[in-house]
Amino acid sequence: MNKVGSGRTPIFTILSLLLASVLIIQCNTQTNESPDEEEQQEEQAVQKAREDTPELADAMGQLQYYTHKYALALEAENHELATFYFHEVRAAADGIKENIPGYEGYDIARFMRLFFDPAIEPVETALANRDWDEAREKTIEMVDSCNSCHNATSHGFVKVTPGFSDNPYNQDFSAPE
Repeated sequence: MNKVGSGRTPIFTILSLLLASVLIIQCNTQTNESPDEEEQQEEQAVQKAREDTPELADAMGQLQYYTHKYALALEAENHELATFYFHEVRAAADGIKENIPGYEGYDIARFMRLFFDPAIEPVETALANRDWDEAREKTIEMVDSCNSCHNATSHGFVKVTPGFSDNPYNQDFSAPE
């Protein structure tokens, strides 16, 4: 029996030393990365974060899209549809505040809380009461708050309209006077 047991000891020792050597080499390789490799990994992480962050123009476009559909439903005095799309307006705005809180040095979430949020409740109240004239007036004020925010963030050239017309983009494309 000693012959079998003694035969395993050298093999076990050799395998253990080999495994330990591989682990030591692996640990040294990971801790001795060059500054260039670290910079490259950091740059890749920043690039991944950029790819994962939605583009503000796309998110604002979605907000504009739902605002327009809401306005057309409001014009048609279709309460169910207008309520549905107004819910989408709120969800799009909340998504922007949550997912793109800052952009190009501007605190987008803060600007939206200052300009957009105060205009939401009056629209919602008028819509819930089916006061079509009041809802229309408050919708215009809500859209005006968007344009005020655009002006405050150096994007005044983006002029959104309430969307009561057939213009498929509810935006004023005219050149400044």
